[in-house]
Amino acid sequence: MRSIRKIGIVGAGTVGGGIAMSIANAGIPVTLLDMTPEVVQRGLSLVRKNYESMVSKGKLSPTQFEQRMALILGSTDYLALADCDLVSEAAFEDLEVKKAISKRLGEVCKRGAIIASNTSTLDIDVLAIASGRPANMIGMQFFSPAHVMKLLEVVRGRDTSMQVLATAMAFAKKIGKSAVVSGVCYGFIGNRMLEGYLREAEFLLMEGATPAQIDAAIESTGMAMGLCRMIDMAGADVAAKVVLEQKKINALPDDSAYRALVRELYERQRFGQKKLAGYYRYEGRTARADIEVETICIQIAEQHGIQRRAQISDEEIIERCLYPLINEGARILEDGIAYRAGDIDVVWVQG
Repeated sequence: MRSIRKIGIVGAGTVGGGIAMSIANAGIPVTLLDMTPEVVQRGLSLVRKNYESMVSKGKLSPTQFEQRMALILGSTDYLALADCDLVSEAAFEDLEVKKAISKRLGEVCKRGAIIASNTSTLDIDVLAIASGRPANMIGMQFFSPAHVMKLLEVVRGRDTSMQVLATAMAFAKKIGKSAVVSGVCYGFIGNRMLEGYLREAEFLLMEGATPAQIDAAIESTGMAMGLCRMIDMAGADVAAKVVLEQKKINALPDDSAYRALVRELYERQRFGQKKLAGYYRYEGRTARADIEVETICIQIAEQHGIQRRAQISDEEIIERCLYPLINEGARILEDGIAYRAGDIDVVWVQG
């Protein structure tokens, strides 16, 4: 295995900052890079705010806070990553953007450095070719919020070396993550299953269910958080960009209503908690029902000829949302994307 002593993250947004925190928590220096000083400083400020919240709750001592902040440096210069042992991009879900970053990392990273992508759906093999170093390229998909969630999907590309794969799995353990190995396909394990979950929830909303009703029904089964609150926390804009990338390559189903709601939320800049409006409106982190969302759902239903209903049972919500998870999990195992059934269980317990 290779030694990982210093790490770089490209993308100082919510996800990149969370990954940087996960690494600093393990005592490893990390450089957080973005295109402008303003974006870098905003990312570092968010990291500081998250750590300060942990201190106020007694989860972190003031000394630990200072130690961890000292491990996270900001930069706008790719050459600052030249001596890193592992560099992961955490840019938004756009194939051309991620290809450009992968190419640049292939140019500046030292010999033997591991180049990783935090993509949730895109083809690692395409990014590997762009990097010019396919044997050293791997997917490392953190789940939001990255400094909290235990799951890490390690995506083995067609040409990823066994040494790189073994190093990534050992690194995951070092930073306190529960790692599973996935093959390459749309969405890998977690997000491939998630797609059917999101699809049915959106249709239920257009048919007359409310975000609060869907979340309550899902949580009644033991899920820690309902689907609508989950997407608002992770970012409705992130969810929408996944759909928009699929649209670019004509990979969406032949149904104009498919994921129409999250696309409309994106157009209205209702990105979730960070904008204080998504499937809900927010007072701080407290979700409140928002009549505007119901109005949007009614408009989309009318536009696409979807019949609204006065009553939708919790049982229907649970079956339509959760059964696709089970079915897709079986297909993922059958396709060999997951090597073991237990890995699929880990994805949902830890992710």
